[in-house]
Amino acid sequence: MEDVFDMTGRPPEGWMHAVFHGGPCGEDVGRCVPGPPAPVTLSVPLPEGRVHVYRLWTVGSWSDPDDPIAVYHPDGPPVPPPLLTAQERRWAQEGRRRRGLAPVGIVALTDDGRVTYDPDAAAVEAMLVGLRERRYVVLQRLTDHEEGDFSVRVSLGEDAAYELEHHGGMAGERRRTRSASLAEVRDTVLRWVAGEPVR
Repeated sequence: MEDVFDMTGRPPEGWMHAVFHGGPCGEDVGRCVPGPPAPVTLSVPLPEGRVHVYRLWTVGSWSDPDDPIAVYHPDGPPVPPPLLTAQERRWAQEGRRRRGLAPVGIVALTDDGRVTYDPDAAAVEAMLVGLRERRYVVLQRLTDHEEGDFSVRVSLGEDAAYELEHHGGMAGERRRTRSASLAEVRDTVLRWVAGEPVR
């Protein structure tokens, strides 16, 4: 996140004011974020190398409707990490090609900013075991752009149940299931990674 601040009530073009509840930006006054529209997530690097992710809570204005203010909260509504765009997929494949490596088949994304290419079964299981409440693991199949996006999202709800959501193809088909069993979720995800039919 760039250090753009404004105390005049008129942020620079392409920016809007933001308020942060808690976290590393909690004391900032006049900080701006890109927008409108405000980004649904903002990643702030921490000195120890980790990343703090803020989630958009609401957008409003206290005095001037032309000065919208984005309000971010560390515990805001959970937002899955975005899928790689077509251009990001091309960059990933081009980078592999230049290094003489096989094309990327699967990419794993987590909402703390980690990206893992072609994770093996142990890496997938570690991501699922490490899931905390209101967090996501997303696995995306890097198919040809014409085929649409194929992905599976796994989240852990406040009731300790896992939710799996399958997305597939140009039609954007979705299928959602819930399970209290980590083993069942792991097996389902690993079958999807292997390209096997998922019930």
